[in-house]
Amino acid sequence: MTGAARPLEGRAVLVTRAASQSGALSQHLRHLGAAVVEVPALAIQPVATLEEIRAAAARLRARRPPRWMAVTSANAVERLVELVLPDELAGVRAAAVGESTARALRGIGVNVELVAPGTGAAALGEQLIAAGASRGSVWVPQAEAARGELVELLRARGADVEVTVCYRTVRVPGLGEALAAALRRGVDALTLLSPSAAEAVLAAAAPEALGALTVVCGGETTAAAVRAHGLAAVVAGRSDPEAVAAALVLALGERGGAPPLLP
Repeated sequence: MTGAARPLEGRAVLVTRAASQSGALSQHLRHLGAAVVEVPALAIQPVATLEEIRAAAARLRARRPPRWMAVTSANAVERLVELVLPDELAGVRAAAVGESTARALRGIGVNVELVAPGTGAAALGEQLIAAGASRGSVWVPQAEAARGELVELLRARGADVEVTVCYRTVRVPGLGEALAAALRRGVDALTLLSPSAAEAVLAAAAPEALGALTVVCGGETTAAAVRAHGLAAVVAGRSDPEAVAAALVLALGERGGAPPLLP
């Protein structure tokens, strides 16, 4: 591969996604020449039980049509994979925030009809309303700390909405030490793809320790969390590997030459 096709050659990028989700992004960045340092910021803990998830899916099938399942993160898909049988979602129309979540749903055989940009759940709510969801039922399997815009919007427009808290995110033990070790080696950029990841990283590392890095965020909500700590943030607009990598290439190219990596 030529140098032009490896625009991240000589750059070190810190990837903070959960260990189960970092593979696609890391692989794409390495393909572009980056040295990837993986330091997962969050781990996923289950909340709802098998019985609770399946009961919620059954209630959705019994409610008034059109019947929608709205999923705002790939983490929720992971929980569905573990707990819901494909035929339990038969006849349910699916909507997702971001291409990564949509791909995860399609990977388990779910037909995704609506995909909103990975910049917030409110956009998905507007798409659902335009598709007639306000006259039907919507099931939202989500994180314990999920923001409430989607559910509030749908209920305000008349949709019959049920929320199932199916997982929570927790800070990985030893995150501060792992980040400090990565920073000592020398990194050029940091990727943060959710507000919870941003808060975890910024709680574990002092903002001044991250100030020299190019910080790339998937969407504006995550970027706002970064800026609240006094740091600049580049917004990719989506959280899929291609969009994040493109934002990194552009931002690092504007910064000029890369410092050497430390052994």
